[in-house]
Amino acid sequence: MAGVDLQVLLHQLLGAVLLPPFVYLLPIVAGLLLWRRRPRLARALSWGGVLLAWLLALPVTAITLNGWLERYPPATLQQVRQTQAIVVLSGGKKPAPEYAANVLAADSAARLRYGAWLVRRSGLPLLLSGGAPLGGEAEAQVMAHSLRDDYALSPRWLEDKSNTTLQNAQFSVKLLREAGISRITLVTQAWHMRRALPFFQQQGLQVLPAPTGFTRYDGAGVLNWIPQGRALQENHQALRELLGALYYAVRSLLAG
Repeated sequence: MAGVDLQVLLHQLLGAVLLPPFVYLLPIVAGLLLWRRRPRLARALSWGGVLLAWLLALPVTAITLNGWLERYPPATLQQVRQTQAIVVLSGGKKPAPEYAANVLAADSAARLRYGAWLVRRSGLPLLLSGGAPLGGEAEAQVMAHSLRDDYALSPRWLEDKSNTTLQNAQFSVKLLREAGISRITLVTQAWHMRRALPFFQQQGLQVLPAPTGFTRYDGAGVLNWIPQGRALQENHQALRELLGALYYAVRSLLAG
């Protein structure tokens, strides 16, 4: 069984320090430690941490943060039919004891469902991309099982070695070029498309973004100011994605 990819592990550790819950727990803990020596500073830190925790649990914050990332509109079927293949990126897997097997995490399931929907309406061949960044079975293999069992479809290509979004593009383009494919429809989460699309374009492909999983909530007004667990998760993913975009921007700048 393959182990955890070192680069992925480092990204996970960095994210644990810079993202929720550590990012708002740290000032609260610091405030408690300084309570006797620096009471004013301690109160400011503690209440600042509490305020940040509240903000990061609000739907309105999730809508705002993800709105900065979700820059691409949904693709039309007419646009999809003008491409030559559909590429679906994986978004995680998890063990399911009731099936005695791995199943798709929510992001992977949403992407695969939309990819299958597009395949049935366009007739285009499908490429599934995703390795095993956390070890074990490749995510593309899990997607292929779900595609067969849940949608009665089969992928044309399976790219199961990549552990990052950049590798998704680098490894997928090799399979596509062998088949003479240069125009693709790319399926991933709306908040992920901003980072994923340039990687595939840099490989010389013409790419139609087909985002799915837009950040939306039922209801409006005061409901968007009531803390929710889902909002906390979506704010975490948005901040992680923004941090990732900053990382690749700095990396590109340093590389010239």
